[in-house]
Amino acid sequence: MLKYYKLKPGLLILCFLPVGCAQGVSPDGPKPVVVITDLYSPAQDVGDNLDLINAYILPGVELKGVLLDCHNEFRKKVATNAGKGLYRDEDGPRDPGYSAVEQLNYIFRRNVPYGVGPFSPMKCKDDKMEYISEYENKGLDLLKEILEQSPEPVTLVSFGSLRILAVANNRYHDLLKSKVKEIHISGGTSNNHPGFLEWNVALDTIAFVSVMESGLPVNIYPCAAGVVKKEDESKFNAFVKDNNNTFYLLSSLNFVNSFPDRLKNYIQYALNREIKAGYLAILDSAFIADKSIFTTPHNTWETAIWMQVAGLKLTKRSNGEYTIMPGCLVNSDDVILKENLRPCTLRVKESGLFTYEFSEKGNCRLYEREDADKYEEWMNEAVPQFYIELTNKILKD
Repeated sequence: MLKYYKLKPGLLILCFLPVGCAQGVSPDGPKPVVVITDLYSPAQDVGDNLDLINAYILPGVELKGVLLDCHNEFRKKVATNAGKGLYRDEDGPRDPGYSAVEQLNYIFRRNVPYGVGPFSPMKCKDDKMEYISEYENKGLDLLKEILEQSPEPVTLVSFGSLRILAVANNRYHDLLKSKVKEIHISGGTSNNHPGFLEWNVALDTIAFVSVMESGLPVNIYPCAAGVVKKEDESKFNAFVKDNNNTFYLLSSLNFVNSFPDRLKNYIQYALNREIKAGYLAILDSAFIADKSIFTTPHNTWETAIWMQVAGLKLTKRSNGEYTIMPGCLVNSDDVILKENLRPCTLRVKESGLFTYEFSEKGNCRLYEREDADKYEEWMNEAVPQFYIELTNKILKD
């Protein structure tokens, strides 16, 4: 999910946990999940490549499919009209990020299916886009198949525009109403900001409005801050944190140097924005790149969604250690940094901008964290060791 400019990559980090509740697995078994992501090749926002790792490794999550939300404008050499207020991208052309999914399937010995969605914007809120090619129907067909075949409702997680989801709802509304458990959407601006149109919304405002008015079980995680402190006034809203958006700055990815070589090679390939033959073969090579490639700070938005999907808690233990763990493992003397999805009544305008009021009888739920500054501090403490343990345990096995 590209955020407005050519960004330093973001990364979501989560921990590996043992069997049963200790793994964060529901007594009913792993939760079926479909990821919608605006993942490109070469990478546009490397955070998308890094974030997708979590769908493969998070305990309690069973990844059923990856839907690639890609846009015609970014398939050009220079993208000048991707959406209202969006920047001029001169680093194209880009293709759907099939290679990243293939790389992760190879690394984690999986065969997760994937497909691309419509390249062009919706024409109206009830557009079924029946005029698109069979190629652009791949993602929609895959979602329909997954929902029809799943014995239980499926969780959808969106890190891009809502085009695939909106069109799927227009085509298969009854199926989505019966077989979608909940939808977690990364997008929008918090605290009723009157004018800041966030990237994922701007990519297809009609799709965003369509989903917000659909009656589907929606959870919103604003990326951009609607409340900006005086010391942050020089920053873009997407790089500011408040208590209702999800942004935080990860100070360094240096701990990636402790990952298994295959995963380091995958991340290096994304960071270098490479596109070449042998993108699977390079994963098997010894990691020989300069380790300093992982030392810069990285912007992160997606962690909050995965924490909620997996039922994980950001915790300070009684011995002073910061960690991420299932809620069922938190002790009475541990301190949890509180995060919630609060019911609210959300009203969306045709522009894609929205306002909300917290209400128990609301039409959706919106993310809230108790202290954004403390959240960033604790995440920087908790993230490195747990991700090191996670990747080495899974790939060693």
